[in-house]
Amino acid sequence: MIQSDLDTRLGMWEKYCLHHVFAVPEGFSLPQTESPGETFMGQDLLSDPDLDAQLDILRNRLTMVGKESSELNHELQALERQSASSGHCAELVSEALLLYDQASTQDMYQDMLSTMSELHEKMEKMRTRKVENLECIRAKRINDPNRDLLASNYRKGLPNATVEDIQEFMADLKHM
Repeated sequence: MIQSDLDTRLGMWEKYCLHHVFAVPEGFSLPQTESPGETFMGQDLLSDPDLDAQLDILRNRLTMVGKESSELNHELQALERQSASSGHCAELVSEALLLYDQASTQDMYQDMLSTMSELHEKMEKMRTRKVENLECIRAKRINDPNRDLLASNYRKGLPNATVEDIQEFMADLKHM
C-alpha cells in the first residue's frame, strides 16, 4: 500500500518535472536534428540503465524513509498521549492547589489554635482527676484501720526482706 502510494506520487513528480521543470519556454525551440542516429541517442538518454538504477535506489531509500516516518509517527502519537496524560495530571494538581489556596491559611491556623486549646483543657482535666484519684487512694489507705503495714509498704521492699534483715533494720533504728 505504501509502495503503491509512493510510486503514484513519484510518477506525478516525474510528470510535473517533464511538463514544468524541463519544459521549453515559448519562444525557444530545440534544434531540429535530421539524422536518425541523434534521435536514437535521445531515446537512449530516456532509457539509460544507470539512471534507472539510481532511480531504483532512490525509490528504495524513499521506501525506507517512509517506514521510518511511519515509526516516528507512532512514537509521536505515543508521546502525544503521554503529554495529554501529563497535562491531565497537571490540571488535577492545579485544581487541588486552587482548592488548598481557597481554604484560607488563617482559617486553618485558627482551627489549629482552637483544637490545641481544647486538647490542653482536656489534658489539664485528666491530670487534675488523676491527682484527685491518687489523693483519694492515699486518704483511704491512711484512714483504713484494717490495713496491713507490710502490704502498704510493698513498694519499699519489705515483703521481700528476711527476718534477719528486719531485725538488723530495727537495731539500726534503736542506735539512732
